[in-house]
Amino acid sequence: MDLEDGTLSENSLRTAIDEINNAGGVGDGYEIRLDVKSSEGSDRQISAALAANNIIDESENLIGFVSSFSSSTLGINEIVIPELYPVIAGSATDGSLSNVSPYFQRLCSPNSFEANVLTQQAAEYGISSIAIAFEKGEPYSEDLATAFADSYESEIPAIVEFSQGDPNLESKINELLESNPEGIFISMLNPDVYSEFFTALNNMNNNNLLEQTSFLLSDGFAGNEFFTLPIDYLLGDINGHPRNFGATPSADTSSTEYKYFREELLLKYNHDVGPFNAQFYDLGYIYALSIQKSFQDVDMITIAAFRELVANNIRPVSDAISGDEIVKPSQGWESMKASAQTFNIDYIGASGNCNIDSQGNTVTPYEVFRVVKQDGVYSFETIKIIP
Repeated sequence: MDLEDGTLSENSLRTAIDEINNAGGVGDGYEIRLDVKSSEGSDRQISAALAANNIIDESENLIGFVSSFSSSTLGINEIVIPELYPVIAGSATDGSLSNVSPYFQRLCSPNSFEANVLTQQAAEYGISSIAIAFEKGEPYSEDLATAFADSYESEIPAIVEFSQGDPNLESKINELLESNPEGIFISMLNPDVYSEFFTALNNMNNNNLLEQTSFLLSDGFAGNEFFTLPIDYLLGDINGHPRNFGATPSADTSSTEYKYFREELLLKYNHDVGPFNAQFYDLGYIYALSIQKSFQDVDMITIAAFRELVANNIRPVSDAISGDEIVKPSQGWESMKASAQTFNIDYIGASGNCNIDSQGNTVTPYEVFRVVKQDGVYSFETIKIIP
C-alpha cells in the first residue's frame, strides 16, 4: 500500500464488494468483508507473510486471499498454499507462479507475455542491441528482466542492477551505456528507485548523449508518478519509430462491462481506471460467485470445508464452457446470484472473459504505448492493441 497502484487496486476491489453487499450479499445475507494489510517494508516477502498470518489470526470465517500489486509470491508459498487458502491475484505476474498450486490463480499473464510483446515490437522497429536496467530485489522487475533477456534474440551488451541510494549510480549508468546500445529496457517498479535512475540519465544527457537511444518501458511506469520526472529526453521519434514504447495488459475499453466499472469507480472514488484495476474489480465478483456456488453444496458448518468448496469453484465460474449461463456485473448482483444458484455460469467482467487455464493463468490483451507531451502535459498514447 506504499505504492500508488496499491490504493487504486483496493478501491477497484471495494467497488465490486460494495455492489455485492448493497444488493443482499452472498448466501442468506452474508456480507463480504475485506481485510487489507500492507506488504510495505525492506523485505516485502517477510512483510507479506507476516501480514497474511495476522489476517489469519484476526479474521473470522476467512475464505481466501487476494494478492497485491507486486509480482512477488507475497506469502503465497509460505502461508497461503500450505494452509489451503484459495488465492486470486489481480497483478502477480511472476513466472514462477504458473501452476504453483490448484489454490492459486491470477487474472493476468506471466511476465513472459509482456517480454514477448516488447521483443517483437523492438524487432519490428529494427532495434538490434538492447541493454537492460532492472531494480535489484524487486521480484517483478527481476523476473521481467530475465524474461526479456530470454525472449530477445539480438545483442544484449549489458544487464545492470539498480537500487535506491546507490553510491555507484553514475558508474552503473556508464556501464549500461558503454557499448552504445540502440535501446535500453528499463524494468523497475518503485518510484524511489526509478526516479533516481531517470533523473541521473537526464543529468548525463546534457550533451545529447542519448539522442540516438530508444527506451523500452515496463508496465511499472504506467502511473502518474512517472510523469513527475524529467523525461523529455525519452520523447519523439528515431529512425521512423517512437523513441519510447512499452507494454501493459489492457482491457477492451469499449466494452459495456469496462464502461460500467469505470463509471462506478469514478462515482465512488473519483479516479479513473489504472493498471490492473479491472482485474481487481473482476476477482471480487469471481470470489462472490464462487462463494454463492458453495452455498448450494454445504452450509458454513465448518469454515475449512466451506473454503475448500470455494477454492474448487473459482476456476469453473470463470471458464467459458459451452452451455454456461453468461453473467456480467452490469446486469446487477441479484441477477448474477440467481444464475449462480441455478446454472453453471461463465463470468465476463471489466477485464474481459476471465478464463483461467490449467496453469492458473489468464491470457489478457496487451496495449503497446508511448509517452507523449502536449501543451506541457505528459500522457500515454496507444500505439496498438495486441489481442
